[in-house]
Amino acid sequence: MPKLLWVLAPLLIASAAWAIQALRGRRPSRHALNVWASVLLLGYLLATAGLGVFWVASQQLPVFDWHYLFGYGTLALVAVHLAFNFRIVWRALTRRRIRRDVAAATPRRGGGRGRRRALGWSAAALASAAAFWLGTLRGRNDTQEPSRLGAGPGETAADAALAAVERFHAVSSHSRTGLFLRAPSVDWSGSPVLFKHYPGAARIALPESTPQPTARLDVAALGHVLWHTNGITERRSGLDLRASPSSGALFPSELYVFCRGVDGIADGWWHHDAQAHVLESLPAAARGIGDLGDLAAAAPEHGPAAFVVATAVFRRTGHKYRDRTYRYVVADLGHALENLRVAGGTIGIEVTFVAPFDQATTAAAIGVDEAEEGVLAAAALHAGPSVAAAAAPPAATATRPDWRPLAAVDPASAVLGVTATIHAATSIRRAATRASADAGGGPEPTSASEAIALPVANAGSADIAAVIARRRSIRRFAKRALPLDDLAAVLASTTAPPSPTFSSALHIDVVVHDVAGLRPGVYRYRPERHALVARRGAAGLRSTTRAAGLDQDVVGDGAAVLVLSMDRRTMAADPLGPARGYRHGFLEAGLVGERVYLAAGARALGACSVGAFYDDEAAALVGVDPAREWVLHFVALGIPDRA
Repeated sequence: MPKLLWVLAPLLIASAAWAIQALRGRRPSRHALNVWASVLLLGYLLATAGLGVFWVASQQLPVFDWHYLFGYGTLALVAVHLAFNFRIVWRALTRRRIRRDVAAATPRRGGGRGRRRALGWSAAALASAAAFWLGTLRGRNDTQEPSRLGAGPGETAADAALAAVERFHAVSSHSRTGLFLRAPSVDWSGSPVLFKHYPGAARIALPESTPQPTARLDVAALGHVLWHTNGITERRSGLDLRASPSSGALFPSELYVFCRGVDGIADGWWHHDAQAHVLESLPAAARGIGDLGDLAAAAPEHGPAAFVVATAVFRRTGHKYRDRTYRYVVADLGHALENLRVAGGTIGIEVTFVAPFDQATTAAAIGVDEAEEGVLAAAALHAGPSVAAAAAPPAATATRPDWRPLAAVDPASAVLGVTATIHAATSIRRAATRASADAGGGPEPTSASEAIALPVANAGSADIAAVIARRRSIRRFAKRALPLDDLAAVLASTTAPPSPTFSSALHIDVVVHDVAGLRPGVYRYRPERHALVARRGAAGLRSTTRAAGLDQDVVGDGAAVLVLSMDRRTMAADPLGPARGYRHGFLEAGLVGERVYLAAGARALGACSVGAFYDDEAAALVGVDPAREWVLHFVALGIPDRA
């Protein structure tokens, strides 16, 4: 039975019972209705409070819909209760004496009572209408939307893509004063299915055990990396929790694999069914590999290979996060891709990210509709010599194909509004001319004399595959100082070679609340020197951090908070275009965030990635100029509260 019916069931049963009594000539008295409405109100109030306390304590945020649905039922019963007892409340507020006998509860006839009742209902109706109107403006109405997020007259495709990025980032930013800056409305149609299946497709069960390091790419090795990327690691409270974190535990990512000479798997396209941990043969298998760029061309010279294409089902995240959806799904995928790389490394499988690939042909190859499920990234898996080295073109090549952004999309005609528009803007296609890009750069380096050298990090000896399997987002931290050695090790892990990267535009600032040996304050991490540079002082830092993070306790209670930002000049200089650089920045934020998770887990620390914050306050918190840098992500860090 749908959960809405479960919530409404007591009200429906009570209403049916009263209706039956009325039809049988035994209409319930006002007193009886008042009593039973009060009983129902008490039940709904206990359910609302109980669910709120239980789910907050369990940190299972996606089931908050039960909480607010019961809250709506409670609100309806409160209205009924007040209708029966408004006279008593009115007399109390006007300081009139209320008789203590039962008859005092019976309303008297007269014009005064009617006027009071009309006044009360009118006030309630006006308040509800105002709240609903403001809510629709905040959530989905068309207010101050642009006619399009793309190019104007005379603009190039790159200009149009950059314009789309600028506008999207503005309309998807949170701020306390940004109530009326909204994008065109989208009908997200509720929560879609959480797992994608291909009924009737040929299936290959993937092993659950961890294989030994191998010199061959086979079904066991592929199963190992796919499970540690997107597999179910725990089932809890009705949720299927995955190996990589996801905003709101909504898990929009889907993985597709093109196998070529993989032991135990026929060549062609396969879909990873994360729920059953099996491969499903795609109906589009005969369409070929598509255009996965230079890596696909280089792979045949180096033996068997598999190519992983990652997509996002936008509605899974969009029905909850709306305009901010694209930020979340791309960062979520970055987390998953880091697990793919790390899990492959544990058994000798090299994972190389594919930056340039033609998304239109790739989407056609796997048979997905990019209006609903966007192709976001690709990677090559190989056991043996480096495919990446073989794919690198000679420096003297002057006729290398260019990669150009797709044409901008008018959000008024896009099914998913600005999400579809920014996805198209950050997508590229293969062209025939050579690429060019302006040189970029971040802020000027700070002199070494101003830097605080961090201790040399101890890599540790944790089983990283086991760390992935038990990884969880920790939202409650103990009130204990974080050792400086631990912070240094986590920061060192964010850029540990030979980690592949999507973008060099990312910067890391550290908000220090309680770290042994460091004064509270905001510091910029300089990875080339493994050092911190002080940026601002500490007055009221915890409360400021919590406020910037939408008043989330996990941000205010962390011993340290890593704030990831993207240098806009470097983003604009991305060889594949500024819009593609925007996508690469969020992918990189996800990679770095997952490295923090894994380094923290290896040292028995807690971490939690946070994508919801007030953008303007986050920039002010770490002292960055939004004209130069955009804040992309928070990662809270601390010692878990085991109580």
